[in-house]
Amino acid sequence: MLARESEAKIVLDMPLRGRRDYVHSTDLFATLDGLAEVFLGPDAYLKTLNLRRRAHRQTIACFRSDSNAFGTFTFAARDWTMQGWLVENALPITRRIEFDEEAIAKLAISDQGCVYLRAPLQGYSAFEQLIVLFKMLCAQSHSGAWLFTAIDLDRPLSGEAALAVTRTQVVLGRMVDAMLSLDGSPAGRMQMVLPSPRGVA
Repeated sequence: MLARESEAKIVLDMPLRGRRDYVHSTDLFATLDGLAEVFLGPDAYLKTLNLRRRAHRQTIACFRSDSNAFGTFTFAARDWTMQGWLVENALPITRRIEFDEEAIAKLAISDQGCVYLRAPLQGYSAFEQLIVLFKMLCAQSHSGAWLFTAIDLDRPLSGEAALAVTRTQVVLGRMVDAMLSLDGSPAGRMQMVLPSPRGVA
């Protein structure tokens, strides 16, 4: 069942990470996942997140279709879903935090077509861990600066589960589709793309 559209527009308080000049997918995911229960209750979670391009300024979550959106998302809770759109405004992001991806990568185990952790890593969210694992998986196909574009979850992510990503498809060497698993059980799928030299995915 689809929840009714809301007039709400919410400025998402997110920093930049490391030396990046764009909003990182891990911050988008965490902020939106926390917002899901505000609209649909304590059982709600961020089911989908799709990004068409990077955002370099403050981001607004809105709940009516917007032609300027750089991404979309869906909240889910039991039989309810609620769709939203992500739009940049004109204000810069002035806060910055560090993000040590190497701490995750050092513990990850890489097999052909699969990258995983034997146990969850304390101090990092499940999505932060997944992003690092997925980048390592994509590097098996082609080196480069892979960008997260989509996730579709069957159930909420758990920071207490061992995570794995398994490649299911590679398209033209520039898009990788993968299944993600929590403690060995399928939990959804993700996609990353490798932008062309001209900056077009």
